[in-house]
Amino acid sequence: MKLFKKLFRPYFVIRQLQRENTQLKKDNIELKDTNESLWLMLEEIKAAEQEASAYYSLLSSKSAGEA
Repeated sequence: MKLFKKLFRPYFVIRQLQRENTQLKKDNIELKDTNESLWLMLEEIKAAEQEASAYYSLLSSKSAGEA
């Protein structure tokens, strides 16, 4: 029985590593999607900040004179 275990142990380890590798690949894909979404959100926030800054500067400006 020990011989049987010693012979098939590497195959068991290989299968476990293959499962772990597959799971890590799935996790990696999910993390890449999340990362991309976060970068898009950051770009949207920056654009909104620029719009808000422009709007605030427009509101805080004073007229030079009457038309």
